[in-house]
Amino acid sequence: MKSHWYILFFIPFISSAQNWSENIAPLFYQKCTQCHHTGGIAPTSYLDYQDAVADAASIRVKVQQGKMPPWPPDTTYSRFAHERTLTQQQVDDIVAWVQNGTPEGDTLLAPIPPSYQGVAEIQNPDLVLQIPPFAVNSTGGDVYRCFALPTGLSAQRFISQLEALPGDLSVVHHVLVFSDTSALPLQLDAQDPAPGYSNFGGTGSNSSQLIGVWAPGGGAYTLPNAMGIKLPAGATVVLQVHYPGGITNVTDTTQVRFKFSTTPFTREVFISSPLNHFQLDNGPLAIAPNATPTFYAHYTLPLNVTALGVAPHMHLLGKTITSYAVTPTYDTIPIIHLPNWDFHWQGLYSFPRLLKFPTGTTLYAAASYDNTLNNPNNPNDPPRWTYLGERTTDEMMLVYFVYTYYLQGDENIVQDSSFFAGFESLNHEVVRTVQLYDVFPNPVQERFTVNFFIPEKSDVSMSIIDMEGRKVLDLLDDTFFNAGFHAVEADMGEQPKGLYFVVLSVDGIVRQKKIIHA
Repeated sequence: MKSHWYILFFIPFISSAQNWSENIAPLFYQKCTQCHHTGGIAPTSYLDYQDAVADAASIRVKVQQGKMPPWPPDTTYSRFAHERTLTQQQVDDIVAWVQNGTPEGDTLLAPIPPSYQGVAEIQNPDLVLQIPPFAVNSTGGDVYRCFALPTGLSAQRFISQLEALPGDLSVVHHVLVFSDTSALPLQLDAQDPAPGYSNFGGTGSNSSQLIGVWAPGGGAYTLPNAMGIKLPAGATVVLQVHYPGGITNVTDTTQVRFKFSTTPFTREVFISSPLNHFQLDNGPLAIAPNATPTFYAHYTLPLNVTALGVAPHMHLLGKTITSYAVTPTYDTIPIIHLPNWDFHWQGLYSFPRLLKFPTGTTLYAAASYDNTLNNPNNPNDPPRWTYLGERTTDEMMLVYFVYTYYLQGDENIVQDSSFFAGFESLNHEVVRTVQLYDVFPNPVQERFTVNFFIPEKSDVSMSIIDMEGRKVLDLLDDTFFNAGFHAVEADMGEQPKGLYFVVLSVDGIVRQKKIIHA
């Protein structure tokens, strides 16, 4: 039986004839106007052609420098669902439009601008909690305000959707959503005469559990079918809202909206930080003046886990943070790399498809800090000793994971169906040995994708063998590849249904993965 295989590739194309109505407006409405609209967190609106043209020179520079739209994760290290990024083709389109004099084109072909007037994605929520009207006055610097909101739930529920909805998009930079079963957040709120209470790193309560994150451009967080985050009976929801500096007497009424799971069996999804500042390999977390240390942490999983997303966390001295995993079969899985940590742009990043971490997988993290005057965010001048804590002048190192206990087939659950399955654009130093990653999808109906990594240019062979050890398909036959990540797409053709193995051979090194033809 003749096999069919395809090497996935991308050829850049430089555009020259771009206009606002047909090319740039659709792109801006998809990637930019979530922040750049009247009343948004960004200072300028790009909803209107004239407004965009007035800022065209700045737009061109910022997209070429990769500063707009802001997306902290390194896309050459790992990829995430619903990325707020521009492809090189899209950057080229914007640059060509500006260089060609920002032509408007046929206005009849322009899309209708999106609306950002507090429109919620969750239209029929099961629970809505809203902060009391809070007058934001941040002329003295950024304000981090916590609001304790009783849920009034008489029974435990599981959250299937969560959406933070800022009352005023022009003053809300990000929102962290916590669940707490203690009385402490309500007590702290009651002790402050104004609505809410001040707290920088968290809620001030060790009982608080992170359940959601919102940042500009974000929408409702939807969990896969039959999965949910537990909201205990009688819990208090705490919203920590970040208001940037320079705001005078603007009233905010941010709310959070919930949909609860209605399935008879809901798998609990957890958000916790197995990589943390309490279990550092080279702790404690203490940073000397004028020092630039790096701290390390690792954690070995005692059972099979399905990961949905990741959310690193540090404070103002943080510079970079990286996390990856190594499985018992020595597969190295890059998770996230933030090369320029910015506390003001932290987020929760979902994987395009769920990741399986088998029992015995070790998670790793490395976080670097800059306690010198070269760090413009350093809260101390001159620099001082900085220790673990929740105050503005303290530091933290946490890598939160959104996860559940693994069930067969979880690795086939897709959270972003538009995401390209290949890994060819990834290029980093964590993976240094030959890797063969899990086949996707698996079980296989017909077509499937195999991703692999080679540390140096080599001839690569890849085949499918059956349970008797007989080769039934040749996917690659001494095919030359450069060093890096690669993807091969193939199909099982008319092979009988059953269990097979994908076998990768590179310079005498052999790796194999199970594949089920269903």
